[in-house]
Amino acid sequence: MSKARDALLASPIAQWLDVSADGEDACHLSFHERHIGNPAIRAIHGGVVEAFLEVTAQCALSAATDADTLPQTVNADIDYLRSSRAEDMHARAKVTRLGRRVAFVEAEAWQQDEAAPVAVARFRLHTPS
Repeated sequence: MSKARDALLASPIAQWLDVSADGEDACHLSFHERHIGNPAIRAIHGGVVEAFLEVTAQCALSAATDADTLPQTVNADIDYLRSSRAEDMHARAKVTRLGRRVAFVEAEAWQQDEAAPVAVARFRLHTPS
């Protein structure tokens, strides 16, 4: 694992979310009550889902480049496909284009069934040097 990926998983946001690596391009979000957005429907807050997908995308880019610096997000586009449940979540990211200054990464989050994603996202990240 690269130093940047280790640092990313040790960052305050990853620690608060309770994100762990689940391979080179995948991460795991352990569910906590603090992740609930609306107590009436017991769904994970959209901001938690977005932050989890962003950490996963940054980890995938760090693994792909083996860089020592953290990738920085330029922009993000998230599509929420279905309501989440009060349970663990998984995500996988794929670097679709790696340029000298910018990389494009797609990420997908699901809970019980990988074929039924909760959200998908596209990120443009500064390529670490």
